[in-house]
Amino acid sequence: MVLLEIVKGRKGPHDKLVLVYADGEPLSFSEVLTILKCYFESEDSYYPVNEGFQGKCMLMKAILEVYSGLPLKHVLRNYGLERKSKKLNIVDKREKKQDSKGSIQKDAGKIRVAAFM
Repeated sequence: MVLLEIVKGRKGPHDKLVLVYADGEPLSFSEVLTILKCYFESEDSYYPVNEGFQGKCMLMKAILEVYSGLPLKHVLRNYGLERKSKKLNIVDKREKKQDSKGSIQKDAGKIRVAAFM
């Protein structure tokens, strides 16, 4: 299971950081680009564009659809990227808690579980 935790960033009111657990450290743009580079190279090695496959272009099109504002669930479904057995858990901790009592049930209700890959 992969857990991404979204927290407030330090640059402004709409800034956010994504913590990736195993390590619990913010995922930097450098790390995201490194991951993307690996995926692009991997896709190109299996589905080379010069041999008529979409390969890395298909991945880029999916990224552009997410960038353009299409719902992630829609993009994942259209590109066959929904997870079959594992769930991606996203915990958004940017919201301020109004109630200091904060029961486990209330916190659990705020956790969104989205199918991913």
